[in-house]
Amino acid sequence: MALNLYRRHGSNCAGGRALHEMTYESDELRRNWKRCFCPIYASGTLRGHFKRKNTERSTWPEANAVASGWEATGSWDSSVKTQPPPAPEPQPAVESAKTHGVTIERTVAAFLAEYLESAAANTYKKYSIMMNKLRAYSSAKGYVMINQWGPIDVREFRQSWDVSPITTAKNMSIVKTFFEFALCNEWITRNPARLVKNQRMRAGDNPRTKERSPFSDDELKRMFEACDTQYGKRQIVWSRNVHHRPAAPGEIANYRYKSTGQDLADFISVSVYTGLRISDVCSFQIDRLLPGGECHIRTTKNGRKVYTWIPEWLQERIRHRAEEHGPFIFGRHTTRDMNVVTDVWRRKLKRLWELCGPWTEKPTPHRFRHTFARILLQRPGVTVRDVAELLGDSEQMVRKHYASWVTERQERLTAVLKDAFAEKPKPKIVVIGGSATLRS
Repeated sequence: MALNLYRRHGSNCAGGRALHEMTYESDELRRNWKRCFCPIYASGTLRGHFKRKNTERSTWPEANAVASGWEATGSWDSSVKTQPPPAPEPQPAVESAKTHGVTIERTVAAFLAEYLESAAANTYKKYSIMMNKLRAYSSAKGYVMINQWGPIDVREFRQSWDVSPITTAKNMSIVKTFFEFALCNEWITRNPARLVKNQRMRAGDNPRTKERSPFSDDELKRMFEACDTQYGKRQIVWSRNVHHRPAAPGEIANYRYKSTGQDLADFISVSVYTGLRISDVCSFQIDRLLPGGECHIRTTKNGRKVYTWIPEWLQERIRHRAEEHGPFIFGRHTTRDMNVVTDVWRRKLKRLWELCGPWTEKPTPHRFRHTFARILLQRPGVTVRDVAELLGDSEQMVRKHYASWVTERQERLTAVLKDAFAEKPKPKIVVIGGSATLRS
């Protein structure tokens, strides 16, 4: 007759079981079972003699071996030498990764490969930069395995960034995504970055709520004057290493710049009068401009095209550049990487801004788009909805970022206040010594 095996728990059970409580092998297969080392007993009848006896084993394979020896001899008193358990079979790579962990290098490589084809080029570039920083920090800490990272390491890693609060929050989103990727692959048991909250920012320091700063008319005038009189027109200072001859009196140098001041002036004009981003201005084609002066600036999700109108003088400049440079009025580029194209014009604008500084706020190409919104909002009769339609933003975003320039709101509030207090009681005014005084 087969013997029955059960574990009999003692007073010092590591799993917290009650004294003399009995459990079976099937009970210990549950997920929430807490392992213990209490002895396993065997009970049954051998040759007509019923007995309960301690196998003096704490694992089920060893206890089964002892019970099988008793059953084979048919005696409770026979001593059975248990065979050592067979050597474990080699585990597959997945099980080995769960047991011993995965290296940081492998995790980073798998993470970047996951986003190489699906993510945009700029997004993948940001992920690569952050992963390089994570590699360097891990190397400095001496970490090799991904499971060595903890919440305190994530906090110290964040403190090593010398960036603005909004950039810190964006970088933390990448770090959280990285560790979440490792967690989904069962390479770590928890996401250490999930336990680290973003730092709170004051309302004035948060770029998402900060009011946009467009260029003023005076600043635009300074830029156009610098394009006409300074950009690419510096006097030559003779150098033996650079020039093959001495410079003539008053001779100016334009050899350093492939673009002239007129090119910069046209680039700024198209940016300001269309509100296009720098990437769209760099790739501006003559097909955008209609004969009547309307300029195609964007296409909505339902396929409807949105147009803006530009002045006649700018229309003539665009058509003249098309005759000179072809369909792409600012030149055709062999590279397809838009970052390379925009960086070329960013450097040109930076040289121009150095000539017509100083600046109260750092000039950027995107401020031309803010200037487009500012000019429209300052005109009477222009609504926030009209500007939101041209910019491709919502009315809420326009009101949030350009509140100082929304005149319709203040005009409406002024009219409401005048109507509300027009017929309300007011005190009498008594003239004393040539001045009006209120008398209650």
